[in-house]
Amino acid sequence: MKKKVIILLVIFFIAFIITGCDGFTPSIPDDEYDEENTELAYIKVLPTQADMMINQSKKFEVKAYNSDNKLIAIDVSMIQWIVAYECSACGVVWKLSLTENSFQTTFTPLETGSYKLWAKYVGEENKWAKATIEVY
Repeated sequence: MKKKVIILLVIFFIAFIITGCDGFTPSIPDDEYDEENTELAYIKVLPTQADMMINQSKKFEVKAYNSDNKLIAIDVSMIQWIVAYECSACGVVWKLSLTENSFQTTFTPLETGSYKLWAKYVGEENKWAKATIEVY
């Protein structure tokens, strides 16, 4: 019985490798993007809220939407990431993996308290979105 399970796992693993599926990279199907109405109405940072521990890292992502609330493609070179902490005199008490030119960033708090993680889309009309983060 053990040998059969191992053989099945090996076969599954080989099939997995051959088909090129990595199974770990989420993707948005093309049909979710609106290719007709590409005018940017607003952006969102996802997740919009998070509870974290000190030195815990979490990935955040910005998404763009049109007036029909459908995803649209935007220029990644126009994205900036900004963090605000409840104590402005405390200096930088966080790590941010990327601060510009990326749809995603990884945030790591170094102190307890309240943080705001902002994404800014710099264009003719600046668009802002934020995530609220509580660190314990």
